[in-house]
Amino acid sequence: MSSIPDDEENCFEVVNNAIADQAGIVDIQVDTAREQVAFEYDPAVIHDEAIVTLARKVEPTLRQRFDTCTLRLAPQAGRACESCATKIEHRMNKIQGVRRATASYMGGVLSVTYDNGLITPDQIMEQVKNFGVKIEAKETEAADEAARPQPQWKKALEWFTADRIEAIFTAITFVTMFGGLIAEYLQAQPIIPFIFFAIAYFTGSVFGLRGGLESLRHFTIDVDLLMVLAAAGAWVVGSPFEGAMLLFLFSLSNVLQAFAMDRTRNAIKALMKLRPNKALIRRGGRAVIMPIEKIIVGDVAIVRPGERIPMDGVVIEGESAVDQSSITGESMPVMKRIGSDVLAATINQQGGLEIRVTKLAKDSTIAKLIILVEEAHSEKAKTQRTIDKFEQYYALGVIIFTALAIIVPIFIFGEKFNSAFYRAMVLMVSASPCALVISTPASILSAIGNGARKGVLFKGGVYLEEAAGIKVVAFDKTGTLTLGKPQVTDVKVISLSGDENELLKLAASVEAKSEHPLAQAIVKTANARGIKLFEATAFQSETGKGVRATLNGLDVCVGSLRYFESFKTIGMELAQKHLEQMQDEGKTSVAVARLENGVAHLIGTIGIADVLRK
Repeated sequence: MSSIPDDEENCFEVVNNAIADQAGIVDIQVDTAREQVAFEYDPAVIHDEAIVTLARKVEPTLRQRFDTCTLRLAPQAGRACESCATKIEHRMNKIQGVRRATASYMGGVLSVTYDNGLITPDQIMEQVKNFGVKIEAKETEAADEAARPQPQWKKALEWFTADRIEAIFTAITFVTMFGGLIAEYLQAQPIIPFIFFAIAYFTGSVFGLRGGLESLRHFTIDVDLLMVLAAAGAWVVGSPFEGAMLLFLFSLSNVLQAFAMDRTRNAIKALMKLRPNKALIRRGGRAVIMPIEKIIVGDVAIVRPGERIPMDGVVIEGESAVDQSSITGESMPVMKRIGSDVLAATINQQGGLEIRVTKLAKDSTIAKLIILVEEAHSEKAKTQRTIDKFEQYYALGVIIFTALAIIVPIFIFGEKFNSAFYRAMVLMVSASPCALVISTPASILSAIGNGARKGVLFKGGVYLEEAAGIKVVAFDKTGTLTLGKPQVTDVKVISLSGDENELLKLAASVEAKSEHPLAQAIVKTANARGIKLFEATAFQSETGKGVRATLNGLDVCVGSLRYFESFKTIGMELAQKHLEQMQDEGKTSVAVARLENGVAHLIGTIGIADVLRK
């Protein structure tokens, strides 16, 4: 066992304890990298079905044992130092109890999967600080802080972020760079182009130089330092404009990269806007409005029609349809009644609900979704990880090769210093742009952010990269391919002297008094066909079952099969066949009946579904 890594040994113990009393298991192999557990067993003693049962038994045990801690990394100077992030990963992975660590300064996230039996989040935080890594408040905490009232001067200062200052400096580099070129063309006094280029070099290199020095502090060399050295070399050989152009292009790539990352973080902010900040809570016999952070498990939240549900919980009073599309992707509202689970950030539609809170705000489904988006920023694609490693060797190689290009011709071939130095500087400048190193991380993170804004969550760059090989896509949510608005798709007459329009007229006349989305779909279809509705009287509604009203002397009801369980029925067999057929096709269906002396005469069925997008 000593040769097995600590995290795999811990996993092995968890699995072994979970199946200790099971005969027939010969060996267990744990692969933490692939997150797999393999069982070697004797088929004469234990069958395949039993192995599947064991795997399902072990899964929640492992999931409960291993948690993920997500920390927000403070920005580094200059271009995001991904080589520094790699160093942090290596150091974190050596800590006992840490199963896997992924870090990205560009994404601004350090994600640590750990064994909660060996290490705690507070201990992880302490270890990270001991490494000299600066940690910022999470996006959720930062958003809560930003929501609090602040002095105007503080708000004004917050505008001057490092990204905005670098954008201003990049603009100055561009203007002064061409200012120096024009001054040279007009043959102005030498001091004038010198001043222009000096300003361009300062504004274009200050962030890159800081980034290069930060990398050196972590004993790595990246393209930040290489670009600054190449620009300096260009000035030395008498081409300050080319050096300034090099710095400008590099700074511009940083600005565009920061812009892409800001758009990515906006996806998280958009998710956080779904969370209600306050909730109406029943405590001590009275209702009080409280911040969601102060709500505890067991509190009762009161949710009125049209309000967002503030916390994950279970319904203890009331019935209503709930729009869960923002969380689950369900395109149709889901009926909730006593005992039903509800999710934070979903929208209560037409009825009042009282909900017993089952999870704290930080443990809610929407909070976990936000954490997933944050964690995605730390997951790098294979290409990006390869380039991060390649960048260090490439930058070091160019510097060494440049030095050799100066030393070898002078000391071996007796060449003059000026010509050898000039050739070496040209070599460094031509080898320095490193477009691949600059562009790949930015493009991947930009794609993740773009997907998040459109409702597609990539768990990281590695998964985004795998998408290039997709041949078949299976959709498991109707809202992905559909409009998200229910429409009438089928109208089937069972027993009625009229046609489909007559059936729609009766159903829509009753449903016109209801606010349910399915009822509104029936009314909308009748209006679209130009059908004039009856005036409904004596309207009655049973939430989740159906409605009933009197129309021009007829007692008509519309509802699900549950609604008609308390009536004697005629024609139910055919109606039930229609309803089951429509349900098999993924449609919501209702039956329409005429009531006479307590007997329901089924006159037709109506199918409603979320229709395909064009």
